[in-house]
Amino acid sequence: MNYILFEDHQKSNLAPFTINHASFEIRCGAFTNIERVNRLMNIGDKLYLIVQPDFCPIIRERYPEYIVNPDIIPAGLCLNGATLWDSETLDKINPSQNYSRDGVLISMSLDEEIPLSEFSNRLQSSIQVTLDIPARHFIYLWDTIIVQHEVLVQDADAFISNRGGQIHQSVIYDTVDNVFVHDTAKISAGVILDASNGPIIIDKNVVIDIGALVQGPVYIGKNSRVNPGAKLRGNISIGTTCKVGGEVEDVIIHAYSNKQHDGFLGHSYIGEWVNLGANTNNSDLKNNYSTIRINLSKDLEINSMQQFLGVLIGDYTKSGISTMFNSGTVVGLGANVFGSDFQPKFIESFSWGGGEEKTELDKFIETSERVKSRRNLKLSGAEKKFIKNLHSPII
Repeated sequence: MNYILFEDHQKSNLAPFTINHASFEIRCGAFTNIERVNRLMNIGDKLYLIVQPDFCPIIRERYPEYIVNPDIIPAGLCLNGATLWDSETLDKINPSQNYSRDGVLISMSLDEEIPLSEFSNRLQSSIQVTLDIPARHFIYLWDTIIVQHEVLVQDADAFISNRGGQIHQSVIYDTVDNVFVHDTAKISAGVILDASNGPIIIDKNVVIDIGALVQGPVYIGKNSRVNPGAKLRGNISIGTTCKVGGEVEDVIIHAYSNKQHDGFLGHSYIGEWVNLGANTNNSDLKNNYSTIRINLSKDLEINSMQQFLGVLIGDYTKSGISTMFNSGTVVGLGANVFGSDFQPKFIESFSWGGGEEKTELDKFIETSERVKSRRNLKLSGAEKKFIKNLHSPII
């Protein structure tokens, strides 16, 4: 079977994460969307990725094992990258039928090979003839947080064999059968693991330091660290190689991001390589308990229809000490946010101080290279080129 994972025209609604990511890189629960599709594939199946042309070089670098934007797309099953695909949903798909969810095409049958140049038109025409199917499809980033509790419960099945770890004898459990600890993980003295409301999944080489409280459902990714006294209060997904402290709830944090210190982070979505300074806090509820309005771009404000919504932060952004984010704040890629008052509710990419001033490109590249080198990684040539064009678009 050929699987073709594609992006549609609604990708921009998933900003700021999709400023430099494909929609299928969205995380919800223990896996990203592309990881979920990969887990569903059988030996001999092939996965093709269809992305916007300017994303092609960086996606090819990130996923060298897959074929990205081939000139000729083979016959196969086309899946929307912003949909969370699991075995139950995929089993409902008839490969010869097109399917939608709330008017959005999520699956398309491709019964013959077609040129890449015709793919977009095929998507547009296919939405006219579809069957509606129940599926978790993400229109906005906060959709991931809304469904994450049930997703984490489902994801626990993939970690059923994780029953080991270096666990201090003073660790306190509630519902121990719902705790899944990898053999290489370390749980320190005085930690409380409360899985009464959902599973706690602790992956490879995770360290949970002294006195931390972890309430499920939660996934803590490989090589990540939970700091002493941290309060993880449920519905949380933490990616690879992160450091987390303070109070956190209803949050998704991508790989290599740090929120080490005291401060509250709630109902928020955090990209990669983000660093939140000490005592950074966000509001996630208005004083009048009304739904929260949010800017998807500088000129587009919508009602999220959510009573709880915190901050959405793009890759490489940093906040200074005691930074305050209001409910429904959006911060782009590479911003350097600081200041004593509440920040603006929409902060553009590369903003310096949260205002109109812009971070110098050379200094941003230099800092990003330094940050990545601390994890034995490099800022790739394709990523540098993408960032340069984002910072100073060629008109």
